[in-house]
Parts: sequence; structure tokens; C-alpha cells
Amino acid sequence: MTYAERLKQRLYNAQGTEQPVRAVVYARVSTDNDGQKDSCANQVESAENWAQNHPNIRIIATYVDDGISGKNDDNRPQYQAMMEQVRHDQVDLIVTKALSRLNRSEMNSLKCEAALIEHEATVFTLEDGQLHDFEDLNAGILHSLSFAIDAQYVKRQSLSGRKVQALRCERKELSSKDTAYGYHWNKEAKTIVIEPSKAETVRYIFEEYVYRDRGTAEIQRSLAQSGVRLSQATIGHILQDERYIGRFYINKRTTKLGTGSQHSKRIALPKASWVLVAKPDLRIVSDSLFELAQKIRTLRAQRYVEAGRSGRQSYFQGRHTYSGKIFCEDCGKPYHHDYADRKQTVPIYRITHNAGCKNDQTRIYEEDLNRIVREALRKTIGSQDKICTMLENTLAQCVRASESGTDQSLTQMKKDRAAKEKQMEALIDSLADGLTGSAKQRLVERINALDAQIEDIGKRIAEKESAKPDAASISEAIQKIHDGIQELREFKTLDRGRIQTYVDKILIGKGGCVKIYLMSGHRIIDTSHTNSKSSVGKTFSRRAPY
Repeated sequence: MTYAERLKQRLYNAQGTEQPVRAVVYARVSTDNDGQKDSCANQVESAENWAQNHPNIRIIATYVDDGISGKNDDNRPQYQAMMEQVRHDQVDLIVTKALSRLNRSEMNSLKCEAALIEHEATVFTLEDGQLHDFEDLNAGILHSLSFAIDAQYVKRQSLSGRKVQALRCERKELSSKDTAYGYHWNKEAKTIVIEPSKAETVRYIFEEYVYRDRGTAEIQRSLAQSGVRLSQATIGHILQDERYIGRFYINKRTTKLGTGSQHSKRIALPKASWVLVAKPDLRIVSDSLFELAQKIRTLRAQRYVEAGRSGRQSYFQGRHTYSGKIFCEDCGKPYHHDYADRKQTVPIYRITHNAGCKNDQTRIYEEDLNRIVREALRKTIGSQDKICTMLENTLAQCVRASESGTDQSLTQMKKDRAAKEKQMEALIDSLADGLTGSAKQRLVERINALDAQIEDIGKRIAEKESAKPDAASISEAIQKIHDGIQELREFKTLDRGRIQTYVDKILIGKGGCVKIYLMSGHRIIDTSHTNSKSSVGKTFSRRAPY
């Protein structure tokens, strides 16, 4: 008598004198669709109802793998836990809907069968009401056939999925997998829609990146302060995602089916195989803003390289004043922000790792950098004194022109109002000329329309007069322009924004030679530290305050 036959006797023992059968329930579906006919909840309920009709059964555990395919076993935690309990001889019977719920791989099915035989356990399938005897040679042939059919089912499903994907590409249909941050899938309409709150975040990211020259780290910190948690990598992906200008791509990847111990692999397809689905109504940012973001990304990814040298240094976007701007002239490595004292009051820039570099200048004080850069910018702007004067005069003329333009606009609106008032007076006089009823009605309608136009012009005149700048405000605006141009010439303050605007890079060379490359194309060389004990290099005149 096989162990399955002995278990059957215990299972159907009406007197209850046999030892109780220790049973577990296993349920699985390969999708997370709540409306699926054979849902996990239905499978568990059927198993419990069946067990209630057999008083000698004691259900000791229920295992559910919801939304997981049966083609592999190591990605199903509940299945693994159940088999571990079987291997510890704690289970007599597995109650499940069908053998296909346990596995859809021939190899995994045979492994499961071997474990059940070794530990004298078996399976009861609710679908056909069968208690399986894996030791029966005749039944073994049927089991092998069943395992093969289940495995073939997975392959058919894979082929069917490929056909569905080909049809989607032909029809250019989007699915829930094509959404991104800022969008969500509308299940009822079966379409992608914009999520307003997240769309505002996307616009903020692009505007900060393009218009305020902020890096992904700065944008991440700013968003975190407002309660939006996004990683730098996510922000970087958002900045290059064409879905935000209404360009969705499908068929970007395919899957190589794997069963048993082999997992399915996702394979990226070349861009020539992608299918574009244009959705202008799903655009979150403008094409021009997106294009500017791509140009800035390309600029920031550029490599600094001197002619005839192989050493390259990638662009680094930091938050300190000179981050990503200072490099070693010899090896091209960047200088990083640090402090010269323990209290962190004296900022410096140093090369943290400079192995093999012949340049002995490994640090420079930020204070000295400010002095050198300020003087360089003053010289450059000083040589453009005529341009600064022309800029100041042009801006002042614009302010004065705005006053003149306001006066001309007011004069024209007052003329229009006077003309319409005369026209309305003439129409009112026509009412006394004995007109017919219909003609009189049309005349009244024209008078009412003119009256509304006159009232609207009056409101606009009042708004213009209230907003009209007086002589004092114009003088104040011109003085602000003058002060701004003067401050630009003097460079009294240097911040991250100005360094980003004016300075391309700074090279520290041997002997303390500092070369400053400006965005305007100018190159300024400072040799005040050459061959002297200065704040540039390993030796410097001041002691750090410890």
C-alpha cells in the first residue's frame, strides 16, 4: 500500500479514530486582476469549504502567491515556505485548485513531485476531486503529460503576448506600463491622463534646471523642503524623458522566456525598433523648454581637454562657489571644496587624490580665489566700459519710453471714448424721428452696445492712469540701473550664480600659476603666487586657526 492510499484511508475515516491529516492550502494566480474568475480568494474559500466536509482534516497553514507566474519557483515566497514545511515532514496534504497552480514548469513539477514522495505527502486538486498518488507508475505517465501541458501553456501565453504587443505597435496603443511620473492610468477610460500636482513638479524641475541653472542635487533638496521626495537619478531621468513633450515610445524592450531555474530576461531593443506614439494633449512642458534642457545636459556632460593631451575631466555641478570650475593643469583632476581648520571657517579647494601628477600645487584658499577672479572680471569689464555705458543709456531710454508710450496710449483711448460718446448722442437724437418699432429696437440695442464700450474704455483709462509712473519713480528706476551697472563693474560680491555666468574654468598650474578662462573667451593668467610661499600649493604664509 502506497503512502497516498494510507492517507486516503485517514482522510475518509468517518469514525475519526485515525490521526488527523495535516493539510495546507496553496493558491496562486499569475495576474493581480481583482476581477479574475479564479482569484486567490475564491481558491482559498473552495479549499476551506472542502475541508469542512472532512472532519479528519486539520488545515495548519494557507499560502497565497497573488499575481506571480508559476513558470519559476524561486520568485514565489509563499510556495518556497510551503515546500520548506514539506521538507520538515510537517505536511501530509496540499490542497490546491489544480496541479498547474503549483508549477507551470516541467523541471519544477518533477522537483516538487520528488520532494512529496520523499517526505510522504501528496496533493488534492479541487478541480477534479483527485487525491494524487505519485508512487503509482500508471498515474506517473499522466502526471508527466500534465506537467508538459502546463509548460506548453506558458509558452503559448508568451507567443500570445508577442502577438498582442505586435498589434499594439500596429495600432499605436498605450498601456499602463507606459506611464511616468506626472501621469496615471485611467482604468475606466483605459488611457493615460496627466496628474496635475505631479505635473507641476515636473515643470518646476525643468524651469529650475534651465532658467536658474540648478543641478539635480539642488533641485532634489528644494523639492524635499516642500515635501516632494525624488532621487537625483529620477530627476535626471525626468529631464531627458520625451514623454513630457507628448512623445511616447512603445516596443522599447522584449522578453526572452525562461522557465524552471532560468529566469525570463528583459532585452533592450535598438531605437530603430521603437514605435512613436504622439500624444500632444499629454504634453507637460513646451518643446522649447525641453530642447533647452537637452542642450544644457549636453553642455554639462562635456569634457574639458587641452590640445595634445589625453587627460579628460568631466563637468561637475556642485553647490559651493567654485565647485566644478577648478582643475589641475597637469592631470585635469578637479579641486574639491574643503576647510583648512577644524572649526570650518576657512574654505579652501584641494585635490583629494593626485597620484602620479607632477603639479605640486594641491590647494588654494577661497579668499584668494575671490580676489584673483574679482580682479580678472574687473579688468575684463573695464575693457568693455563703452559697452556698459551704452547698456545703461539703452535701459534708461527704455524706462523713459515706457512713460511716453503710456501717455500716447492714454491720449488715444480718450479720443476713442470721445468719438463713441458723440456717436451715441447722434443715435439718441434719432430716437425722436418717429421710427418704426423694429427700427427703434435696433437703435436702442446699438446705443446700449456703445454705452458698454464707453464704460470699458473708461475703466482702462483709469487703470492706465493709476499705473502711470511719476517723475520720482522714473528717476528711481534709472538710478537703480546706474547702481546695477556700477556694481557689475566693481564685482563687490561673488556668488555661485556669477561664477557660473562668467567663469568657464580655472586651471592651477605649477608654481602657483592660475589661469582663468571666461565664458566671453578671454583668458587671464595670474602669476602673483609663482615661486613664492603663498596660499596656493603645499606651502602658504598663513596658519590655519585650530
